[in-house]
Amino acid sequence: MRGWLLWALGIGWAVSLAASVLAAPAVPSPSVEAARGGSCVEDPAVMRRKHMDYLNHQRDETVHGGVRGAKYSLKTCIDCHASKVSNSVTAQAGNFCISCHTYAAVKIDCFECHASHPAKPTAATSAIKPAIALGLSSGLMPASSQRVPHILPNKP
Repeated sequence: MRGWLLWALGIGWAVSLAASVLAAPAVPSPSVEAARGGSCVEDPAVMRRKHMDYLNHQRDETVHGGVRGAKYSLKTCIDCHASKVSNSVTAQAGNFCISCHTYAAVKIDCFECHASHPAKPTAATSAIKPAIALGLSSGLMPASSQRVPHILPNKP
């Protein structure tokens, strides 16, 4: 008798567990705002799986080879996927990067160094670019700590 009772309780527990799992709300999918540009550099299914591989490869090409503005640059992604409302990919919960990375429980560390919004050229940044091209400032160290080529005669 006791065995039947335990069996019946076990079946009842299993049925109630299955019912609660089936009645549970579905996990919400990330909401992604439509991109600003035309089509992505790759098929969206490929980008969902491999975007980090592309970004890491491009990072290495940029850091070690000086290759900028290539197909898989982070800047290209941000320019296209920044929200029309917040002008960012990370400012709000529904923004492009935050939405998917929160859903996948993946920490984003790109924006600890990089801007999360499209760059807006200003007069100040336009004036800096020629100086960088001449080697007067690499942008990696403050100008005061860099060695500047002698333009004026040396003073004793």
